[in-house]
Amino acid sequence: MKIVHRYVSLEILRVFFLTLGLFIFVILMDRASSIAETVLGQGVSALDFFSVLLKAVPAFLGITIPMSFVLSVLIVFIQMGSNNELIALRSCGVSLKELSKPVFALGLLFSLLSFFSLMFLMPKSNVAMKKEIEELLKKKITMSITPKSFSSNFPGVTFYAEKIYPKKGYLENFMVTIGRNKELVTIFAKKGVLRTEGDTVFLDIEDGSAQVLNWQRPSEFKLLNFKNYTVKLYKFSEREQFKAVKYKDFFQLLSMDGKESKVELIKRVGLAFAPAIVGILAFSIAVLIPRGSLGTGVVISLGIIVSYYILYTFSKKIALKSGMVFLPLLPDAVFLLLTAYLYRQAIKETLRFDIGGRW
Repeated sequence: MKIVHRYVSLEILRVFFLTLGLFIFVILMDRASSIAETVLGQGVSALDFFSVLLKAVPAFLGITIPMSFVLSVLIVFIQMGSNNELIALRSCGVSLKELSKPVFALGLLFSLLSFFSLMFLMPKSNVAMKKEIEELLKKKITMSITPKSFSSNFPGVTFYAEKIYPKKGYLENFMVTIGRNKELVTIFAKKGVLRTEGDTVFLDIEDGSAQVLNWQRPSEFKLLNFKNYTVKLYKFSEREQFKAVKYKDFFQLLSMDGKESKVELIKRVGLAFAPAIVGILAFSIAVLIPRGSLGTGVVISLGIIVSYYILYTFSKKIALKSGMVFLPLLPDAVFLLLTAYLYRQAIKETLRFDIGGRW
């Protein structure tokens, strides 16, 4: 019996990792375009872009694990039915109940992984991705100066440079005008370096001259020559404080008061149990439909996924509006009842779905 359990488990895992990779790829491709529009530009490399995408992966695991498990269980058992493996095993005395044990075990394992992902990996992933996007945006704004043309990347600041080296932030033979309050400062210099410290952008200048014009007192025009000078160009808005519940881990949510934090915690707990529930549901459906119904099985698995997440999204929104913090557990309760009924019918072999394939 251990050989059968190991065989079924390995088949499910093989398909699971393939479908998990596929789902993650599809989600990343959906996010990639918006992230690329936000961060790609002068001074931001493709490596930086892929680093952001990589940091986003843990945030999707809580969703993609149950999706992949449903699809892998349905595919494996429908395929086993098509190859007459289920008939062969049952003729050798292996019951459907015995065949479902690996599904129970893997469902529990994936629920634990999903719990860890939702409670710890996802918040850290959200924080890391947000921080890196902020840093890349600063880098993009700071470095996206076009050579031999006027560039205005910061309010009140205009650049013109003969040569630029975006990766290092170097400028050669450049002019910069800075309008502040009642003054206009025009600087001409041979060399300059753009750099950021914290939330502030500085321009370090070598061998330059500055013309300072006071709009209200033009007669006080000033001309300054200098060897080294540092100008504070711009200060970004304060950094994200990460107070939103999506940035909080399990222990932080437990210590927080308020409806939103409680709903978020219950929502994640409910989603973490999804693999154990929908995995058995997928097994029950796979043995209840005719042999050779692989296409039907894939459609059913997608239907399960869509139905679960519609109910999941709906219950979360109602919970936030009504204050019924345990309402996000509704999808689990509904699918648990459906799973219990179909699993019982599958084990007893008292129900068949005559949809597609052959018996």
